[in-house]
Amino acid sequence: MRVDAAISHYLELFDQTWLAESVAWTVIIADDGPIEVHEIATTLSGGAPPEIWEDTPRIATDHVTSTNHFVPVRSGSHLNLIEPGVIHTNTAEFRSWLSAGRRIWSTSWHIKGGETLVCVENGEVLFGIGEYFETERSFGSGVAAAQRELEIMRQPSLREQKAAALAVMELHSGFRLNLDWLDSPQQVITVDQPIPPGATPPSAFASAEPELAAHLQNVPLAARTSLLIHLVEQLADNYDLRIPQVTTVLDQVRDGNHPIPREWRDLTLETTYLAQDRWFGRPGDAAPEWRRWQAAIAIRHALRSLDTGAQNLESLLSARNALYHVWDSLREEILALPET
Repeated sequence: MRVDAAISHYLELFDQTWLAESVAWTVIIADDGPIEVHEIATTLSGGAPPEIWEDTPRIATDHVTSTNHFVPVRSGSHLNLIEPGVIHTNTAEFRSWLSAGRRIWSTSWHIKGGETLVCVENGEVLFGIGEYFETERSFGSGVAAAQRELEIMRQPSLREQKAAALAVMELHSGFRLNLDWLDSPQQVITVDQPIPPGATPPSAFASAEPELAAHLQNVPLAARTSLLIHLVEQLADNYDLRIPQVTTVLDQVRDGNHPIPREWRDLTLETTYLAQDRWFGRPGDAAPEWRRWQAAIAIRHALRSLDTGAQNLESLLSARNALYHVWDSLREEILALPET
């Protein structure tokens, strides 16, 4: 790969697109074979059932601003994640979860700045440069091994450094971002409930409620199924979410049928378009719209779980936010369920 030609390519791409203002690109490098998109999509959602559909990256940027869209791209055994619109903000958790047992290279910036280029392995930053791509302030435990990347990043302007950062990503991924790709249908991973602060792999719910998660794993399938159906109904009633998109899928899974893709897409669109700004305070202090959004997320996650054997329990994390006022009593009811 000719680095100078790659930089020129990305400078030209900046002239034709919005990417000089906002983009993120992460490449996941694993030594143990190809990485499954569904696995990474689940990771990005903190262990929750993922939503994956088809769209063009350019159109994905026009969707809900508080929802993250990741476009996965295979390049050999590596997996790239391109964020063409809103950039993830849970930086520590994003790096920690994606780099568990792997190495990642990642670069990003947004309209207010936030320039960064990092290499992370098992949660440890090996190399990085931050705001304004200040190469004289590189950091990490393996800076000495990243001299080539550091030299590539020594460019005369911030715009050229952004192009250089994408060239570094191409160097490590073997994938070239181009205009045709931006306008071609791709898989898109939609994440409206990213990994929360402090959560550790593989389950955000188990990180927050370890006792409850461990107990539910030993509860009989029939009881777990009944719990999730009851949860959906309670949330729908409390938050005026007995809408056609919810009831259609609920009726299907309750009858043991699998909803068709269009029904899932309708449900996902309806629930993601309720998205609100992030809130990390007490649920009781949040706006009612935020709690309704959490209820919608919990409903969708629970229905996804019911459709695949009621094994995934991540819906309870959002349900805990939506049902904060009765959570303590609901928690005791769940803990009282007999184990096998």
